[in-house]
Amino acid sequence: MMNLTQIQLSDLKIGQPLPHNLVDENQAVLREQGHIFKTPDELRKLPDRKIFFQYKENQLNNNKLNDYSASFDFNGMQLKVGDKLMLKPQSNAGILSFSKTGACMVTVIGYIPNVMLLVSLPVTDQMVGTSFVEGDQMQVNFFNGKNAFSFRIFVDYVIKHPFKCLCLSFPKQIKGQIIRKSRRIRTGIKARANVTGAQILITNLSASGAQITLQDDLGLKLNEKLELSFELQLEEQSIPMLLNVNIKSSNIKQDLLFCHGVEFANPSVEQVSALRSFVHQEIVKDPTIVI
Repeated sequence: MMNLTQIQLSDLKIGQPLPHNLVDENQAVLREQGHIFKTPDELRKLPDRKIFFQYKENQLNNNKLNDYSASFDFNGMQLKVGDKLMLKPQSNAGILSFSKTGACMVTVIGYIPNVMLLVSLPVTDQMVGTSFVEGDQMQVNFFNGKNAFSFRIFVDYVIKHPFKCLCLSFPKQIKGQIIRKSRRIRTGIKARANVTGAQILITNLSASGAQITLQDDLGLKLNEKLELSFELQLEEQSIPMLLNVNIKSSNIKQDLLFCHGVEFANPSVEQVSALRSFVHQEIVKDPTIVI
């Protein structure tokens, strides 16, 4: 079975082979997998209509769109002291040392160009079993607010005195993907509204609004106000959210789910910060969830 994922012209990169067939809305092949666009003019000659990547069922999970990326040097990441990185060990033994997702968040302490990258040790409740082992290979993900980056490094030293930190090898091959400015992501967060006891699902989320989906028709009208409650999982901490929202759009999906676009009404500074941090965290984990 063949699936389609809609993309924009801006998602296509000069000099990068296509990861999938490029097709139009009628699934007519515009360019085959492996084709390389050599000039901007060649991109502009594509038909002025919707374009899609065509892939086999489950193929996207094994060959994600974030593999379709450009190369960056270290300075291009604009990495700063205090930035958060997600580390994930590449060996089966290392995965046993991490909880839940098999990854942990660390903070950049500093770096020496072409020599080493210094980061904090993860907080205790992120780790189970044995700790880091020198020589372990790590997959690193980083999001700087505009681009998502990925690279591999090795653990050179584990330092516990006089302070706890990791000395990592300096990144050499860095891949990056441009993330759209809207930074709205796909989610599956359970929520409740003050007008019903029915369970609501937040299917996409940004710092300013969301899409909520439910099976029952609540008769919600445009600009009607609701009180929405849910939790955000930030690293190992659950953040309760209680937000006033305005209904901005409504539609019914083919599977008879009622979908409403909502705008957050006057969220607090703390709530906006939590929403942005959550979106940031989830993009670091998987850049393909950006809508």
